[in-house]
Amino acid sequence: MILVDTNIIIDFWKRPTEKAQNIFEAEEIAICGITEAELIHGAKSEKEINIIIEALEDFNMFEITESDWIEIGKLLNRIKKKGISVPFQDAVIAYLAIKNSSELWTNDKHFKMIQSEIKELKIFKLEKGE
Repeated sequence: MILVDTNIIIDFWKRPTEKAQNIFEAEEIAICGITEAELIHGAKSEKEINIIIEALEDFNMFEITESDWIEIGKLLNRIKKKGISVPFQDAVIAYLAIKNSSELWTNDKHFKMIQSEIKELKIFKLEKGE
């Protein structure tokens, strides 16, 4: 399973490539609530919101439980002690990838920063899916 970050979906919707299309079709893809909310936030109309919601129904959803918040806090604390500062939502997404033993497909540099301290975070490389 591959957890897909918002930037990958936006890039694909704007400029679809055959490589990305093959990944979306061949792999089990997951998103999380943060990705869903970010995509809906960027919508320009109610019609676009509905299109986004319908498109996202094809993906698996990684949920956050009450106990996950403690682990997310620990992850944030761990990277903070190493001088790493990332957006809160990126830490949540990274945690969900680790928790669900999934690779994270992203172009966001913050995840490389997290990975420098949290080796369990696996970042998906598009080349692997060719």
